Amino acid sequence: MNGKRMKRLVLGAGVLGAGFAMPLAVYGQIPQNPSGIPDTTSRTSSQSTPGRSPSSASMQDSSLNGSVSDDVQLQKDRMFVRKAEEGGLAQVQFGQLAQQKASGDDVKKFGQRMVEEHMTLRKDMEPIADSLGVEPPTKLAKGDQDEYNKLSSLSGTDFDKEYLTVMLKDHRKDLHDFRTEQKQTPDPDLQDVIEKRIQIIAAHLYLANKLAVANGVPGAYKAPPPAVPPAPPQN
Repeated sequence: MNGKRMKRLVLGAGVLGAGFAMPLAVYGQIPQNPSGIPDTTSRTSSQSTPGRSPSSASMQDSSLNGSVSDDVQLQKDRMFVRKAEEGGLAQVQFGQLAQQKASGDDVKKFGQRMVEEHMTLRKDMEPIADSLGVEPPTKLAKGDQDEYNKLSSLSGTDFDKEYLTVMLKDHRKDLHDFRTEQKQTPDPDLQDVIEKRIQIIAAHLYLANKLAVANGVPGAYKAPPPAVPPAPPQN
């Protein structure tokens, strides 16, 4: 775990302790008023701790808010990585199914590519997942399992069309989610992995769309998806 991520965890853990300490530090300085008559001028001035200006209290509040914000973003990063890992596992298993059941050789080859490249992507994500405390999934998420069961019941061109429909939907969503996380996370290691993955997801979407058009799948772009680079040549 790098120093920056450790600092985030320490800051997040310190929020509760600081939150309980603040009321005592502030209200403990209010003096007694023997007359019992409220003195707003006295009360306002007396709330400042000797040697500590009001601006320093504001700075402490700002620091606490920053800690809370860091902790929220850390949780978002963890959720994103967990979802990405679940999606990668699904792509591998869907691709394996395509190699077995697809009727077209082009769809079979696409399924093989999904297996190989998503296995590589999962390995690239492992160090990030480990540092964030995210356990790699060992089984499909419910929605992915339902889709896997549906694909398993199909064969021939019916399988091809359903598989390519899923590939279009999943890669469009992945491209959006990865670009969103790339803008939000301050984690440089996660940003690097996301940048590499976006390029591959975009290439997969380009190929999936090309196959979808060729196989008459509804919802495919008639031209290459906007802002999506052509797929790199295969060896």
